[in-house]
Amino acid sequence: MIRKIRNILLFNDFSRSDLKAVQQLIMEDNRKFCIVWAAVNSLFWVYCLIMTFVNPDYRMCRVIYIAGFAVCVVCLCLSVYVAPKHSGLIRAIAIMMDESLLLAGIFIARYLAPQTIVVFASVLIVPVVFITDTFSTVLMLFVNIIVFTQVGSRTMVPDTYRWVLSNLIIFSAVGVLIGHFVNKGRFERYIFAESKAELAKIQAGYAYHDQLTELQNRRAFEETIGQLAKALPAGCSVVVVDINDLKETNDTRGHAAGDELIIGTAKSLCRSFMGIDRIYRIGGDEFVVIITEGQYDVEEALNRLKRYSANWKGELIHGVSISAGVASAKEFDSMDAMLKAADQRMYESKREYYQSTGKDRRRR
Repeated sequence: MIRKIRNILLFNDFSRSDLKAVQQLIMEDNRKFCIVWAAVNSLFWVYCLIMTFVNPDYRMCRVIYIAGFAVCVVCLCLSVYVAPKHSGLIRAIAIMMDESLLLAGIFIARYLAPQTIVVFASVLIVPVVFITDTFSTVLMLFVNIIVFTQVGSRTMVPDTYRWVLSNLIIFSAVGVLIGHFVNKGRFERYIFAESKAELAKIQAGYAYHDQLTELQNRRAFEETIGQLAKALPAGCSVVVVDINDLKETNDTRGHAAGDELIIGTAKSLCRSFMGIDRIYRIGGDEFVVIITEGQYDVEEALNRLKRYSANWKGELIHGVSISAGVASAKEFDSMDAMLKAADQRMYESKREYYQSTGKDRRRR
């Protein structure tokens, strides 16, 4: 119960794994906000510097304005040029900006107490605007209060110090509550977006991959054929593979055994045609391998395939018999002609298999 309450209060009821899943997205948004924040504050300090030439009261704080402007410029450069490669730097930039504003506000309050409200408002508001977990917001505001009590009590007049401290505590508490609910909504949107992106990735995988074998499916095969038909590589080869006795296995031993034949063939193909990523299951028992590497030894790969498939063992099936046909761009000038020739040669291989075994080909 205590852990659940702590999680809700400090981490918006999101697990650390959820936070980590969207960390890069959140850090990029925070980096963009850092750029805006640093730019706006730089303009504020420039305005203060200009006022030192107009209003004598501002001249007493010119050194503070210059220091604040310098910090903002450094943070702006880090956000633009360094943070894209080192996202973890965003937190350090945010802390640097926030603490520099707080310290500037404390020292300015010695001379211009009423005018420091803008500076202190920025110190309180910005940690809430950043997309972060509630624990980080609490920690930053707690550090702000400690810094203020340690530095402000020595530099500010008592009345001003007590007035600013009370407002700092009140507005920090309000800011934490607002930030908690705001960030909760933000995290929900980010996590939903991450889940949606992951779902889209899975759906795309289903659209182009066969679920049983995890090979690419007929849709992916037809798209590849369409691409290669426009520009047929000179060293292209096509291998058509068909499983022998799949229907008989399904009828006599069940579909689980038939699935093992399909899975065994897919694994044997992947193992035999190493380095080839265009391996497809285009039908129930039919597979196609497209090889675009001209130096690839197709005959040796087929020898491996026959050996691996014959020795493959599953829970129900020991050994897979396959028939294969090959055609290359050296023989034919189009992908369509290559596929037809490879398919015809595969059927010739299958005919020889049934003739040699004496099995009924109708039960293939």
